[in-house]
Amino acid sequence: MNSDLDLLQPPMAEAATQFLVDKLADAIRACNEVIVELDNFQNFADLLDSIKQVFIDLEDGGDIFQLEAPMRELEQELDEALGLIVLCTVRSRIYLLFHCRVISKQLEDVTHRMGHILASIPSSSLRGDDQQKSVVDDLALEMKSALFPYKDNEAKLCQTLEPENRNILSDVGVQQAILMDIARTVGIEDLSRNPTAFRIELDLLRRDVEDSKNTNDMRLFGVVSDLFNKWLQLNEQPSQSEEALAVHPCHKRLEPLYEAFVCPLTKQVMQDPVTLENGQTYERAAIERWFQECKENGRPILCPMTGQEVSTTVKPSLALWHTIEEWTQRNEQARMEIVKQIITSGKADADIAFALSDLQILCRKNRLNKHRARTEGLIPLIVDLLKNSEEVRCLALSSLRLLAENDDDIKEEIGATDLKRVVKCLSREHTKEREGAVYLLYELSKSYSLCNKIGETNGAILILVGILSSNSEDVAVVDHAEKALANLERCDNNVKQMAENGRLQPLLKRLVEGPEEVRIEMAEDLSIVPLTSEDKSRAAQRAAFALVEMLGSHNSVARATALKALRSLSTLPSNGNLLIEAGVLSPLMRDLFIVGPNQVPTKQKEISAGVLANVVGSGANWETVSVDKEGNFLASEKIVHNFLHLVSNTGPGIGAKVLQVLVGLASSNKSVTRLVQHIRSAGATVSLIQFLEAPQADLRVTAVKLLMLLSSHMDQELADGLRVTTRQLGTLIKLLDSDQPMEEQAVAAGLLANLPMRDYHLTRAMLDEGAPALLLKRLDDLKRGVVRPSDRRHITPFKTGMVGILVRFTCALDDQRILNLASTYNFTELFTSLLQSGGSDELQNSAAKALENLSEKTPQLSSVPDPPKPRGIYRLACFKQPTPLIGLCPVHSGVCTSKETFCLLHAKALLPLVSCLDHRNPSIVEAAIGALSTLLMDTVDMERGSQV
Repeated sequence: MNSDLDLLQPPMAEAATQFLVDKLADAIRACNEVIVELDNFQNFADLLDSIKQVFIDLEDGGDIFQLEAPMRELEQELDEALGLIVLCTVRSRIYLLFHCRVISKQLEDVTHRMGHILASIPSSSLRGDDQQKSVVDDLALEMKSALFPYKDNEAKLCQTLEPENRNILSDVGVQQAILMDIARTVGIEDLSRNPTAFRIELDLLRRDVEDSKNTNDMRLFGVVSDLFNKWLQLNEQPSQSEEALAVHPCHKRLEPLYEAFVCPLTKQVMQDPVTLENGQTYERAAIERWFQECKENGRPILCPMTGQEVSTTVKPSLALWHTIEEWTQRNEQARMEIVKQIITSGKADADIAFALSDLQILCRKNRLNKHRARTEGLIPLIVDLLKNSEEVRCLALSSLRLLAENDDDIKEEIGATDLKRVVKCLSREHTKEREGAVYLLYELSKSYSLCNKIGETNGAILILVGILSSNSEDVAVVDHAEKALANLERCDNNVKQMAENGRLQPLLKRLVEGPEEVRIEMAEDLSIVPLTSEDKSRAAQRAAFALVEMLGSHNSVARATALKALRSLSTLPSNGNLLIEAGVLSPLMRDLFIVGPNQVPTKQKEISAGVLANVVGSGANWETVSVDKEGNFLASEKIVHNFLHLVSNTGPGIGAKVLQVLVGLASSNKSVTRLVQHIRSAGATVSLIQFLEAPQADLRVTAVKLLMLLSSHMDQELADGLRVTTRQLGTLIKLLDSDQPMEEQAVAAGLLANLPMRDYHLTRAMLDEGAPALLLKRLDDLKRGVVRPSDRRHITPFKTGMVGILVRFTCALDDQRILNLASTYNFTELFTSLLQSGGSDELQNSAAKALENLSEKTPQLSSVPDPPKPRGIYRLACFKQPTPLIGLCPVHSGVCTSKETFCLLHAKALLPLVSCLDHRNPSIVEAAIGALSTLLMDTVDMERGSQV
């Protein structure tokens, strides 16, 4: 069996050797088909040819059997090499360019491995042929150390396209140069003349990338594709600055754009042309940027158009520059004339929009064109276009802004036109138009001389301030509106107007930080502008200390304006504590009480009293704050006596304000007791009562408020004072039915209700003044809803006060006139109805007490009628029982009615009174018990009364 195998082996080994030789020949031929790295693959083919020759020689004189393993390994490596060769044959040139470093490395690796395989061939297989052994060893050594370097320029080009170098691609000129470099590397020498060839290569690259599905390959394809598309746009479109030349019929007379004027990299008309040593001309900035990119990436300095290596030295092309300048000046002058012609000829809005767009291109390109626009008289014409369509208005606004940028003369000329049209654009709904108007006003506001005019234009500041508070505006628009207002703040008149429209900060800043004359002006403005509650709060927080500081100034104007501003801020109750902390009380007291040559004018003193009244009435904590150097407080005896002196010895304006201060003192639970003591010690009760007859309404009404607050503490004294003369009493009663606001009527009613109930003489005086009838009429008015809307919140205190006054008449039922009055108006049912209607606790308490007073009188008024006398023969029957009386009150055992005898039972008052026993207010419960207890008096049937 073994002998048979030995007979077959030599032919099989020889076939294997021939197979390897043929495979090597195929690989050698394939190396000639690659499209990249031609030198490297040719060197690789030469090495393969040497291997082929070795095995041909070994086939003739070597030990084929010992070569079997090396040949198998060589076949495997040869398969991998063939795969790489095929890849470099069928893939696109751009794909292979991207992978030049990988291809080179793979070629080196396979060559090195093949060298190691050759080195492993045993000497015995060579049958002692030293020469043959030397050939194999030398070849193995050569292959193990073989290098296949890729072209450095190609590697640097690939590196440029890596993600970390994408910032390089932000420059248009660099983009163009890199694309042309890629085109030359893949065999397209003149991209501008053969873009189709590059597009074919790009399509092949797309196919390769889609096949590989490698994300990095896909990214590189995207980069190259973007570069090519941008190149096409620049080459297929005219220069950006000349893009409209051929669009409008009026431009047909312009000189054409010559190709020599355009930079090959930027595709723009060159402004600074320079020439390289090879004669190619570029825009200086573009070619220098390309040179810089080459240096940064270690690439050779190449001419972008030709790919030739060149020096970085460039030479200005002065002749070309002059030619371009002359051509540009002629065309720009002609285009400016065309713009004016279109605007003034009344053409369609589409033509006007074209002209404005071209004007913007010209002005962006050359500052001189702004001067031309001004000298051509275009500025008022453009402003006049703000009455046209929306598109034209937007372009007109942006054109005016562009003209005004960095040019004060043009700003002034725009300012000399009708700015109302610009402001009108601010209020339009179209976002772009509003944005354009804001941007333009911001630009104009940079000129100090225009700030006043902008502010004087009706609605400008109002709308700009409104934009700041709008949630629908773009952030950039809001920012420019803010900047415009910041510029407008430089004019004092604008600051006042901003404050009137809710932008207080500029005014407050000047008030706090400005020099004295500015602070005076700002304080004056603050005193007269209408302020919301929020405005007053912010103003007090920012400027209270500054205003109080001004009150101590030696400048009388400063003191007066600060005082007026404080009057405005003090009307907000929540500012009270802040003003007190700022130290406002002491200077106010100084102004009020100072006498002699240093005393302040009467009007200023009145304002001081008003500020003090506002602060004291604000609910602030003033009770523990000293108001002078002696450590007196507002409720101290000295201070109160001074207030009382002022009231009696100054005019009605100051008097009313000082009375308001006393109202504030009387409203404080901590101070009212001391106030009453000091009024008594000053003997001022009668003087205060006399103010009820003051002809000035504010003085009279304030006096009523003060007396009403004091009446809970000095009711008898007030009653005695009112009895001195009935004039003041009559005045109070008349207030109940006057045309004055119900607040004043409620205060008067409260004062009269607080006077001693059982002061019979005062009750008679009220009766003489017709108070009961008036009170009943007014209660009926309230029941019928005869009330002004503004008075509704005062209905409850007014009604409560009137009921309290009526109660006093139930305390004097021994007076026949009052008794008749109570009967005539059926007081029992009236108070029962009031008790059932609910209302305030005070009203229910008063109604229950009135029913008690009325019920106490019932036993006296309820009588038992005589029994009927018998008639006929029954007169002789003396022994017969008298006929029982029917219809008698079960409680009072007599004839009762609610009207005549004030019977609670007949008035159906028992259930309402019983309901009051569950009330949360103890005083009402007590009053109800008092009324019900009248049914259990000795003068009534207590058993039946308790049953009832």
